[in-house]
Amino acid sequence: MTQRTKLLLLILFGLLFSISLIAQEVQSFEVNGLKVIFKPNPSNDIVSANMYFKGGVTNLTEKQAGLEAITLDVSSKATKNYPKDKLNAALERMNSQINSSSNDDYSSLSLLCVKQNFDESWKIFADIILNPLFNEEDLNLERDQLISAVKQVNDNPDALLQKEVSHEFYVDHPYSIEVNGTEATLSSFTTDDLKAYHSGMLETSRMLLVVVGNTTLSELKSMVNDAFGSIKKGSYVVKMPPEVETSEPSLKVVYRELPTNYIQGTYSAPERGTDEGYTMLIASSILRDRVFEEVRTKRSLSYAPAAFYRSSFSNYGAIYVTAVNPDTTIKVMINELQKMKDKPISRKELTNKIRQFLTGYYMGNETNQSQANGLAFYELAGIGYKQAAKFIANVNKVTAADIQNAAQKYMKNLQFVLIGNPKELEVSSFMY
Repeated sequence: MTQRTKLLLLILFGLLFSISLIAQEVQSFEVNGLKVIFKPNPSNDIVSANMYFKGGVTNLTEKQAGLEAITLDVSSKATKNYPKDKLNAALERMNSQINSSSNDDYSSLSLLCVKQNFDESWKIFADIILNPLFNEEDLNLERDQLISAVKQVNDNPDALLQKEVSHEFYVDHPYSIEVNGTEATLSSFTTDDLKAYHSGMLETSRMLLVVVGNTTLSELKSMVNDAFGSIKKGSYVVKMPPEVETSEPSLKVVYRELPTNYIQGTYSAPERGTDEGYTMLIASSILRDRVFEEVRTKRSLSYAPAAFYRSSFSNYGAIYVTAVNPDTTIKVMINELQKMKDKPISRKELTNKIRQFLTGYYMGNETNQSQANGLAFYELAGIGYKQAAKFIANVNKVTAADIQNAAQKYMKNLQFVLIGNPKELEVSSFMY
């Protein structure tokens, strides 16, 4: 057996293993108004438990920017039953991990541990959710780290570009609120602010628990009931962020002394999990390959051209590039956008792209954590977690006509942001 054959067999085995994980039966139940989604995975000893808090930035005012993120960060440092030293020692001994994250649409606390330590790790996880101490020392430390990260955005052209893109695209929109906060807002928060905000988060109507791993339904039900069976249900209702519609193209230039220019053109895109959303996944992937071929491979205009489709409830697609000659480069990229509209892709290109895309999908869903996040996204977006199981079938349904129609409908009125100091700039080149 040749090395190439062995490699292909290993890849095939890995994909089949991934498919078996994705195909595991997913179940759900409720405890005291808390919806729990459970996907058993007896093929490994890892358990991923994730508590999601609904709403994201729709829960915040401008003065509260970053409050949910820092509340979750500080909550994981010390609790009523697990002071900092005890908590850290226990997690280190078991090699269990508890982390927090926040995005525009929701926040989460996640636990990753081995099956043998699930019971003890769960007790710590639940206590972090229910009984955080919010020490002044922990708040100051997390505040300093977050403020440092916020300041560093201005020194990183790519990070600054994404910040400016968000401000330009999401005007008068909930996403215009900085999910990780600003220097001013982060500096203003007190431990009393965190305690008050946490109290509002702690109602089951605002929470979603997703567990993927090697445990049983009966064990999980008992653990969830013991931990969360007596907290208030509340009456939280998610306020879904509105879609953005752009009526004309635009260009904003942010001048910086840089060796190249950082450019992104953004357009409105459909919600993920819909028929048009699956189409846009494939269309964006094809566009990415085409701009790479034309901009980098054939013309050497840029090392890093790209196209992508954001994963948010209020969504956009984009083309991105770093280029010394922005006019020339953008013209080439826009020409590829127009080709998507003018001519259906070939059957061969579509077939190859779908195969390539699904290979990436399988590989990206190998871990219990990634599967949990996928289930949570569908549920929190209002699509329903059961639709996640139809992902592969829906991708396979995409046709060349679907892609052409989506390109014609969405790939227009691009909102461009350029960060750099171009010697010349033909604004009309960006008006697409």
